[in-house]
Amino acid sequence: MKVALVHDDFTQAGGAENLFAEIASIYPQAPIYTSVVNWHKLPSSISRQRIKTSFIQKIPLAAKFYKLLLPLYPLAFESLDLSGFDIVISSTTRFSKGIITQPKTIHVCYVNSVPRFLWNQSKQQNYLPKLPRLAAKPIFNWLKRWDKVAASRVDFYIANSANVAKKVKEAYGRDANVIYPCIDLNLFTPLKIHKWKLKSQDYYLIVSRLVKWKNIDIAIEAAKDLGFNLKIAGEGPDDKRLKKLAKGSKNIEFLGRVDEKVLLDLYRNAKFLIITQEEDFGLSVLEAQACGLGAIAYEKGGAPEIIAGYGILFKRQSKESLKDAIEKSKSVKWNLSEIRKNSLKFSKKEFEKNLTAKIKQYAPPKS
Repeated sequence: MKVALVHDDFTQAGGAENLFAEIASIYPQAPIYTSVVNWHKLPSSISRQRIKTSFIQKIPLAAKFYKLLLPLYPLAFESLDLSGFDIVISSTTRFSKGIITQPKTIHVCYVNSVPRFLWNQSKQQNYLPKLPRLAAKPIFNWLKRWDKVAASRVDFYIANSANVAKKVKEAYGRDANVIYPCIDLNLFTPLKIHKWKLKSQDYYLIVSRLVKWKNIDIAIEAAKDLGFNLKIAGEGPDDKRLKKLAKGSKNIEFLGRVDEKVLLDLYRNAKFLIITQEEDFGLSVLEAQACGLGAIAYEKGGAPEIIAGYGILFKRQSKESLKDAIEKSKSVKWNLSEIRKNSLKFSKKEFEKNLTAKIKQYAPPKS
């Protein structure tokens, strides 16, 4: 069975890229097609020799200013030559579903999210500054129509959560099987699995890309009001604005992008992880649980699917609602091993078993 893999792009390092790296490890002989690559953001486990890019890669600074090239992405993916493959597996939050395959080729699309800036008006407002966004409105409308047409080219959908499967149904009228993502359970471990977590270091933790739609503002405002220590791990275009918002607050610390060792220590020693946004899934919640750390999360999105009683949900994306959850967290104690146990079903082995079983089910019959 000849397999090809497709990913939107490698312009940022996030959960979708890490998960794609796992898919790439399951199919190590499969070439990887994408629109554009920032080679510094390519997961280290993926060889450059496997990557085949679109014409966008030849545009100077394309990997840096990829958002400004939105109108080119449909053509970029439609121009990729995917002839000669039995199965093509695309991984998408945006446009890779729009590839064109031969009639005998089965196209399986793993959806991390539908394009938020096309299907959610509030997310569109955060995608570009106001003036470029107004100028681009006809382009967004055209891209939304194209996205729906492109979605019809997929033979089978797999979603990373029930939350995303619902969005696929709403946007495209298509059903999607759910296969949850995985984390490295050998890396993310508690310090002492069988001890009661009576006291942690005195800080709450955010692990996130710093983009406006993540609504990290409310955590900063809550920390300013209540005075609790807040550590923020991650980088992104909203960095300067958030730092300005937190200016003068010694209890708020921006750590930037951290390596796995530092991230592990942060999870192990925090009081709680805070999720302020509506996540399609919420990979950081899983990583935290594997380390024995509970989460305080906004109740919408995919996070409630995996918290499973080891977290506190808040109803509104406001600092007051989050502050209530923070106050509630002060009296909560959980067993490390029980929190850890909930994460075990999200192992790499389980993900590989579920994905390969579905791909075999979808595979074309041998001629």
